[in-house]
Amino acid sequence: MTDMHPDSAEQPPQKLADQPPRKIAPSPKLSGLGLTLALLAACLFPLVGLSLYATFYGRAASRSLPVEVLLDRQTVVAPNGKGGLLTDVVVIVNQADHDIPNLTVNLNGQYFLYRDSPLRKGETLVLPQSIFMTKANQRFVPGRYPITEVTVTGRLPSNARGVTEVHFD
Repeated sequence: MTDMHPDSAEQPPQKLADQPPRKIAPSPKLSGLGLTLALLAACLFPLVGLSLYATFYGRAASRSLPVEVLLDRQTVVAPNGKGGLLTDVVVIVNQADHDIPNLTVNLNGQYFLYRDSPLRKGETLVLPQSIFMTKANQRFVPGRYPITEVTVTGRLPSNARGVTEVHFD
């Protein structure tokens, strides 16, 4: 027989739910002033960082892309490959002595076109205006709205981004 204390046999064991909660680790606490300063810092650090970046590196438009941009009306090959259609086009001429990769063209800052293949040295690119689309895949309809601005971007040999903005009346 084991030594049992006579009082321990009479008391039922305590349930875990009856016990006060145990602290596992200390929890950090932030005062009202600390929270305000943390939120202020979270807002100001990115703003200061971007301002410094803009100050040191300048605008992307400060590096000009050597292209000529024209709006014209030309005959392009029909989608079925037979004959041609007279349509409104954007003409881009590479005037640089190098190829221009990562070419992006946008009309009025709303309708975009990205070209995978580089624009070759001296190449003339004729793009029907109807192939430009918004980010929501809505096509540009020539004649519905006037084109006031064409922006062309591409990568320069220095790997910087070059930009050319042409404004039309």
